[in-house]
Amino acid sequence: MRNTFGKLCVIIATLVLLFSAAFFTVALILRDNDAIEQKYKELDVSSQVGIGTPDLSRATTALLDYMRGDRVNIKVEAKVNGGDVQDLFHYEKEIVHMAEVQTLWLGLETFAKFGAPTAAALLLFGFLLIERGKKRAILSSGMFWGCGVFGGVLAFMGVWAIFDFSSFWTVFHFIIFPKSLFRYLSAGATVQAMNELNWVLPADSIMVNMLMPVFPSIVLRCAIAVIIEIVVVGIVAVFVRFAWRKEGKPSPIADIVVIERDETEPIPIKGPDLVLSHILQNAPVSKREDILRRARNGEPPVEETPSTPVREHLVDPIYPKAEEAPADPQEPEAPAQQEDSDREPSIKEEAEPSSSEEASDPDAAEETYEL
Repeated sequence: MRNTFGKLCVIIATLVLLFSAAFFTVALILRDNDAIEQKYKELDVSSQVGIGTPDLSRATTALLDYMRGDRVNIKVEAKVNGGDVQDLFHYEKEIVHMAEVQTLWLGLETFAKFGAPTAAALLLFGFLLIERGKKRAILSSGMFWGCGVFGGVLAFMGVWAIFDFSSFWTVFHFIIFPKSLFRYLSAGATVQAMNELNWVLPADSIMVNMLMPVFPSIVLRCAIAVIIEIVVVGIVAVFVRFAWRKEGKPSPIADIVVIERDETEPIPIKGPDLVLSHILQNAPVSKREDILRRARNGEPPVEETPSTPVREHLVDPIYPKAEEAPADPQEPEAPAQQEDSDREPSIKEEAEPSSSEEASDPDAAEETYEL
């Protein structure tokens, strides 16, 4: 349960952060008066509404300043179709609708200003809720979910606007201006009730005719900027998922420990396993697969058998002993004589001297004779 609430906090924090970033991005784009004026020139809006491009740019600046609260009214005077100077926004619906837009904009601006600290607090709270050992995975997953939800809503709105802009525009205004929806439903949801809504302006409204041609280009710039912001947050989520320190494991971005090698120590030369190659070359074909399998598993290439005493009748198949020549029966074998000479004399042999010693010692012969 803690992990679920923690992940939910991370998702909400990501949504709040993306919304705040998107709002300030749109506000920054709407302050680019030069780009809007250049778009007026490219689309030749001046000839369509009968107002010069400088006056169009001045009127657009007045509307945006009023929306941001930097202006007290939307009164702008200019020549229309080369005639007398007149107030460009003289319909009551235009004045009332821009007042509603100003209220909405200032409310969203206040929410966006507190969005960053709110997102940070939610992120920290969710991080503390998540159990130890699962923080990295759940944190990155929550960020991915937030990016997916925000991007999915924008994608849905974009596709809907492309295929049916009229219905999208109506539903969009009902959502951001809920009072108009209640008024529309209470009036019977008729065509006449729709036309009486404040944001449904007359067809000859200069505000509608001058803003609608440049509206798609402004929306496109805002959409591209917001998509880049979503991608950036997604990259941060990937970094958290794969590059952050794993619990119980060394960090892939930790300091690298340099192990110094003794210069006098010879550098090991890597090469093929010559012992294994020799064993495979001399092994039968039926045994080679088993030898390779044992080598891959780190086992000795040949099964170790208990050592047995070597018997004389066994012949080494690799290095057989040469057959010894038959010994001459008349001559004693040299190894036997050498073995007799090396053998220590027994007590009986020390007491009884050999005949050869008697022959070489004359005193011993005389003593024997006397006895």
